[in-house]
Amino acid sequence: MCGIIGVFNNKLQKVVSNAQILKAADTMTHRGPDDRASFLSKDQRFGVGYRRLSIVDVDGGRQPLLSSDGSVCVNVNGEIYNHLELRKELENRGHVYQTNSDSEAVLHGYEEWGVDIVGKLKGMYAFSVYDSNEGVGGKGRLLLARDKLGIKPLYYSITPEGLTYASEIKAILKFSDISREPDMIAVSQYLTMSATPAPRTMFAGIQKLPPGHIAIADLNGDFETREYWNILDNRVDLSDASEDEIIEQISESLTLSIRRRLMTDVPFGVFLSGGVDSSLNLALMSQMVNRPIDTFSVAIENDEVSNENKHARYVANQFGANHNEVLVTDKEFTGFLTDMAYYQDEPLADPVCVPLYYLSALAKSNGSTVVHVGEGADELFAGYGNYALMNDFHRSLYAPFRGLPYSVKNLVLQTADLILPESKVEYINRATLNQELFWGGAVVFSESSKQRVMNEYIDQKIYSNVIEPYYEEYDSRFTKSSFLDRAIHIDLKHRLPELLLMRVDKMSMAASIEARVPFLDEDLVGLANSIPSELKYKSGITKYILRKMAMK
Repeated sequence: MCGIIGVFNNKLQKVVSNAQILKAADTMTHRGPDDRASFLSKDQRFGVGYRRLSIVDVDGGRQPLLSSDGSVCVNVNGEIYNHLELRKELENRGHVYQTNSDSEAVLHGYEEWGVDIVGKLKGMYAFSVYDSNEGVGGKGRLLLARDKLGIKPLYYSITPEGLTYASEIKAILKFSDISREPDMIAVSQYLTMSATPAPRTMFAGIQKLPPGHIAIADLNGDFETREYWNILDNRVDLSDASEDEIIEQISESLTLSIRRRLMTDVPFGVFLSGGVDSSLNLALMSQMVNRPIDTFSVAIENDEVSNENKHARYVANQFGANHNEVLVTDKEFTGFLTDMAYYQDEPLADPVCVPLYYLSALAKSNGSTVVHVGEGADELFAGYGNYALMNDFHRSLYAPFRGLPYSVKNLVLQTADLILPESKVEYINRATLNQELFWGGAVVFSESSKQRVMNEYIDQKIYSNVIEPYYEEYDSRFTKSSFLDRAIHIDLKHRLPELLLMRVDKMSMAASIEARVPFLDEDLVGLANSIPSELKYKSGITKYILRKMAMK
């Protein structure tokens, strides 16, 4: 795990400053407190800086990694969980490894398969590959990649002089030619969706690479992004599978995922709430290791509703874990807000960021550099109560009302606007405009409410520009789908990668620890997306199939 910063200039007279690269890298010292390095190409038109958090091959896994002839330079933030399988294949093809680092699989994989290496990787990563022999006229090419589920971020800025990219926005802003002007479209999207949808950020001059995408730049100034993996890929045929058989497949896939994520040369632990997801993680992990597992939970002072420590203690005791807790005081909560803005770079509308930071700091202080978290399970297995509420509301009221003639709906809307609260009027308005009910699990401001809070409000058509394309993407692949399947897809496209996973990445990295996400193994994701929705929400029970598995 690390923080990376790179500059790729397309102007001959413009050279990269090594001092500036290192200065930018040092804004991400929290992402990599263990090591610091940089590399400049011979023509000084490419440079990369690096901060390392040592996890795999602690002594020998320094970056950047260079090919034997020095023509290829690789920088990786994250972990490649199938690197040993790739290493065996690549060594059989004649490649000679210099380290035991998982990141070296990217270097040799690129030498062997080129850009297609991204499809062979299983893990969480954001990386760059500079190849001085590729591109137009063999003058240099840069490849950027973000992992399939969007667990790790990668930001970039295109200027007339080239491309700057980094693990965090603040590192890019260390370069004077990068605009700090706000992107008001992104601001409007944030107010509705709690985080800016990719590829936008709050900064007009900076974008983020979407999950499952690569970007390619050359020294002519050409730049393109393209998708190499989609959340709808890897579907499994479960048409003839019984409920028990599906449960067994989930168990096998999750077990394999957790085992893959035990790849580390440093101490590890589990964030434990006592809920189904984290408890399953601990239960399965405890079968794989021969020592008590370190578990960590957090509570907020005077907030008994969110306090799950009692449940966490019980589960930890059941599996003989070494349990640790932290209580966040009111003073600590408010005192962290300024630092939180620094670590986030752009706002994430989720107060969980605060306790998550203190939980990460607890793990670090107890010696755990790697932790397992439960993100993704609620989306994949329909664990949110809001899914159940929306599903039932859609079936009983919304869909029938949406099917009425426009004149009838509009009359109801005009009347409702006079007597109902704005939140309820919003749903009537969506149905009147023939829009989908579900816009995501963290929708905040409606268009009408944004008009009151924004000085210069312009309707950004968030439904037609963001929400509707997500539905169209899903419907183009699957013509007969349930409301729940389609709603889950919306959250997998935005809320999960750009809000939930970014809060985990930024708050865990703020405390210099690495968070791994076993529920987001790509094979498990493909399996979960194939499970019929009636086995996810059944008889009024959310996350039904996962709960059944946990009971076995």
